[in-house]
Amino acid sequence: MLEQSQILKIKETLKTQDTSLVDLFSLLGDKNRFLIMKLLIEQGEMCVTDLANVLDISVSAVSQHLRILEMSKMVEGEKMGQMMCYKPKIDDPTIKKIISLM
Repeated sequence: MLEQSQILKIKETLKTQDTSLVDLFSLLGDKNRFLIMKLLIEQGEMCVTDLANVLDISVSAVSQHLRILEMSKMVEGEKMGQMMCYKPKIDDPTIKKIISLM
């Protein structure tokens, strides 16, 4: 069993830990968002309709997931004619960490 001094030392260590990935892991806890990120990382860029066809989910569901990922600054969108395409922000250090874990 730990002594009180050891518990306090561990608590102090936890306070200094980088928890920036916690929110991102929470976002990727959804299966479809995880798969969307994985596909975008592997393919580089994909349009909403292509993602919907690959994942067998509706275009509106993909759009909602992408909106969440875009608001969290994990992906960026670009309008190409009438289509909306997305790519991961691979230059972001946090996204680089996630890519290395995937």
